[in-house]
Amino acid sequence: MANIQISTPFLRSISHTDITVGTSKIQILALPTNISEKRIVVIVQNQSSTATIEVIGNATETVGLSVAPLASIKLDNYNGQLYAFSTAAGTVVHIAVASV
Repeated sequence: MANIQISTPFLRSISHTDITVGTSKIQILALPTNISEKRIVVIVQNQSSTATIEVIGNATETVGLSVAPLASIKLDNYNGQLYAFSTAAGTVVHIAVASV
């Protein structure tokens, strides 16, 4: 599966990260380290062809957005942290973050 590609002169940075998640919830995206950084888009892509992932906005919740196999979600202007878990061990999640 191809990674997300974005090209524009107006973005300060675009970062791509692959994270492997399992059946226990882990943090997949931290808060921005630079106070002036504003995320204009966060894309979470499930790269598994069989497992479903659950993407959650905080450490205490257990239910979030379900992402089907080979699907993705896009969060506009999201500057928070994200957590995730999968229905199977060893599920690769690709995260693309575009910042200004």
